[in-house]
Amino acid sequence: MDNQDSNPQIIIPNVPDDFCPSGDWRNIFQTFIDVVLANGTVNIPDLSEISPTAIIQLQTDVGNLQTETATISADLDIAEADIVALQARPIVTIRTGVIAVAAGNSTLNITFSAIPSTNYGVSITPIGTATAAAAGKYILQTGQTTTGFTILVSDNPATVTDIRWTAIHTN
Repeated sequence: MDNQDSNPQIIIPNVPDDFCPSGDWRNIFQTFIDVVLANGTVNIPDLSEISPTAIIQLQTDVGNLQTETATISADLDIAEADIVALQARPIVTIRTGVIAVAAGNSTLNITFSAIPSTNYGVSITPIGTATAAAAGKYILQTGQTTTGFTILVSDNPATVTDIRWTAIHTN
């Protein structure tokens, strides 16, 4: 059976010419099994080339794969828990920009793409060469919308040329 080039197969000998058991079907079938099928063989090509050491290595490899699979499964459980935790965290939406401001008194209308609600914070930073004592007054007017807000500017010096604004919304 060594060096076979065929697929695995079951080889059963021919039924002998003098095979003629007697009795009921159960006895006849049992005799057929004992005489014919018991002498059958399984032919597996290259089976003789697998050593006991190779079988032990295969068993070890299977064990290692089972351990690795269990580890991956545990890692997936941890990752799913992380995803749930991340989904529970607030989502931060930020809009920011710079708008020019004239000297004196003015009203600046800031518009941006919509954020989830009108419950957001606003930061206003004057940009220019004015000192803190020379800076104007900048007031967030009530009535914020999801797409903007208004800044009231009072006594803005000519040295403040722009205002950086930031709207921050957290869910």
